[in-house]
Amino acid sequence: MDKVLVTGGAGLIGSRVVRKFLEECWKVTVVDDFSTGEPENIPSHPNIQVIIHDITVNKGLEKLFTDVDVVVHLAAVSSIPACEGDVGRAFEVNVRGLENVLNASAEGGVDLIVFSSSAAVYGEGKRLSETTPPKPLSVYGHTKLIGENMLRCLSEEERVRAAVLRIFNVYGRTRLGKGVYGVVDQFIDDAVNRRPLRIFGDGEQVRDFIHVDDVADAVYKIVEKFGKRFDIYNIGSGTGLSVKELAHIVLDAFKKEKLNIVYEPIREGDIRYSVADISKARTALGFQPRHDLREYVVTRAKNRRA
Repeated sequence: MDKVLVTGGAGLIGSRVVRKFLEECWKVTVVDDFSTGEPENIPSHPNIQVIIHDITVNKGLEKLFTDVDVVVHLAAVSSIPACEGDVGRAFEVNVRGLENVLNASAEGGVDLIVFSSSAAVYGEGKRLSETTPPKPLSVYGHTKLIGENMLRCLSEEERVRAAVLRIFNVYGRTRLGKGVYGVVDQFIDDAVNRRPLRIFGDGEQVRDFIHVDDVADAVYKIVEKFGKRFDIYNIGSGTGLSVKELAHIVLDAFKKEKLNIVYEPIREGDIRYSVADISKARTALGFQPRHDLREYVVTRAKNRRA
């Protein structure tokens, strides 16, 4: 039985990746410090092992990566405001933590590392492809770009194979809890609890929203089909929607049209337009998003009213 180790496996994306690999009959090791991830996210299964460990702590990390075929690295400070608010912590986790994971993977003989990068590495751009020159505007984007370059160097040294997924705006959090909400699930939570929907800036920012289960599918397709030493893939829906449009979709679905939309100053590092060209992932991996954002919002609203 093949074995995968998932860092950050108790988070939103990580827990769905874990479930996907279990469905495909893999043995799974979750490494998480539970600073934002939650034990309730991890399924009970005979083929899963959960280890509480902070990736910034090198001691004891290396032994976790022995007898592992694939590492999916998702552990990170993933909130742009959190990274801007504590730059030192952002680099400690997103860069130094990754360095520890890479060294442990190389020493342990891991065959493939799948790295969760971000659309934030691009900065501004209309139609973003993997050949678009990265120009990150945020601390978070810079840390992810440094991580990509670390993986590229390690793969050129033939110490590991590495696949980078530049993931766009993820949604799909259906249960309340700690951690970071994406704007889709934050708007839904606000509507359910009759709070005003907060928009930073004028709301004309355009985003590419991708369901978390589509991201998990992309991760598994990489593991199935990746045969290169190093490569990068965009993982998004390939379509854009403004934040203001999203707010109205949520208010309409939840019958909360009378709730206010509150406009606040734009946050540092926010990008105006970010939509993925996913043709490379479609061709190379057979990646095809299955979830529709509007249907997701409507279904959440129906379930709430049922």
